[in-house]
This record gives sequence, structure tokens and C-alpha cells, in this order.
Amino acid sequence: ESLLKVQDTIPIGPPRISQVVALGALQAGKDWVYKQYHTLDHSRDIILESLRPLVTMGGTGSMYVMARLPESLQIPRSTSDDDDEAMDVMVCKRLVKEYGIAIIPGSFCGFPGWIRVCYANLPPAKCQEAAKRLKMGIAEFVL
Repeated sequence: ESLLKVQDTIPIGPPRISQVVALGALQAGKDWVYKQYHTLDHSRDIILESLRPLVTMGGTGSMYVMARLPESLQIPRSTSDDDDEAMDVMVCKRLVKEYGIAIIPGSFCGFPGWIRVCYANLPPAKCQEAAKRLKMGIAEFVL
């Protein structure tokens, strides 16, 4: 019951920090907002390139893209892996551990067998660096 109260409150009473950020964006004006928005184009493009040749979706109206892992994917399990762990979870854990890439398993968002990559949390230069590591990890684990 307590969780339902929290869930009900969040949509009708956004956290104060979100309100402060929104006010700051309004005060800075459209030009500042558009400048920030346009940095996402480059970041999205380099993330999409790093995910090739995987099938992707998203990125047109959001700050993340989804990529489908091949059904034939076989990843060697390490001793710390859970035998029942979903393949997308294993891929994400290995990318974090071995490549420093924090992505979300698709099964956590209702898309088992996919990965979710956010490209809006980093400045473009850092996103480009992360995309290189992501591409190396995808090449090792997926291709």
C-alpha cells in the first residue's frame, strides 16, 4: 500500500530537482534547450554505429536505443554467473565488468533478448569514447 502511494505521487508531484531543472531550461530560453538537444543527434548516431549489425529500434523520440541480441548468441558462463540468468543480463554484466559500459538488459524493460543503451547521459566526447568500448564488447560477445 505504501508503494502505491509513492507511485501515485510521482506523476502528480514531480521531485523538486526536476522542477528546478525545468525552470532553469525555461529561463535559459529555446536556443539553449535546442543546443543541448542537438548534441543528442551526434551521440545517437555514434551509438547506433557501435551497435551494427544488430537490429535496433528507438532513438527518434527518446534518449536511448534498443538492440536485439542474436538468438544464436552463446556466451561462455563465468563461475559467478547464475545458470538461470537471461542472456541479455549476462551480456550487460560482462560489458560493465570488462568494458566499463553500463547498459540495461532488455528483459528489465519488457524486451528479453535486447539491450538498452542510453546516449543522453554523457557529453558527446565521452559518448564517443563509450561507443568505441561498446563496439569492442559487441564484437567480442555478439558477433
